[in-house]
Amino acid sequence: MLNNKWMQKKESGNVLSKQELNERSTWTSEQFMIADFQDQLEHNRETQKRQKIDNKIMSGGSLSPEEISYLEKNDPVALKKYRETKEEKESYKEKLRQCKTKEEVDRVKLQKLGELESSLSSVVNDPTIPKSAKLAKAQEILAKTNNIEAAHLEFVKSADYQSMPTDDEKKEQDAADNDISDEITDSEKADNAELTDASENTQDTADTKASDKISEKDNHKKEYNTEIKKVSRKLKKGFEAADMHVDIIV
Repeated sequence: MLNNKWMQKKESGNVLSKQELNERSTWTSEQFMIADFQDQLEHNRETQKRQKIDNKIMSGGSLSPEEISYLEKNDPVALKKYRETKEEKESYKEKLRQCKTKEEVDRVKLQKLGELESSLSSVVNDPTIPKSAKLAKAQEILAKTNNIEAAHLEFVKSADYQSMPTDDEKKEQDAADNDISDEITDSEKADNAELTDASENTQDTADTKASDKISEKDNHKKEYNTEIKKVSRKLKKGFEAADMHVDIIV
């Protein structure tokens, strides 16, 4: 029946005014069809608007004031979760700023991704949680994951990160800072003079040690990158288990 959708609105009480009710009581079938078409257009616009907001949240983006107002009116629960995700992102950024070495930054990321993966795994592997609820929770975790990734990428490009030492470099610096040097004696000065004469012979050794340090530093970085990628793959599998096909940026 052409006026079926409007009758559903009437029964649900979603009629704007008594005047509108009186007017529609005399409508023709064609008028009901036009009204149904207009209602469907409005519904589609609302659906697209909400989908755009949801996609922005899941991708780790920031909502505009208009979009925040929309959620305040239509879905305050979703807005609350969005704000909690942003607070979690700021907390993560603060942890990064407190790091003293590049490896510590990697450890902070590895720990955070591990927490997210554990939360996701507990949801998708729980047979008592309905499929729709698993999807909703997975979307929340995806939003958190993308916010963490965005914060991390921003930080590693910063001057603060670039100037950070490695673990080994920090240990050496700490040892040097704690070393209390005695005043150099005449004998030590003489020894230093001899060392100066032999500097050409020791240069190759120094270069070798420097090369070894660089190699060791690269190995540490590769180890952390490998562990982070493992956790990221687990996260991706978890999202797929919740019927979400996403790419995890590492």
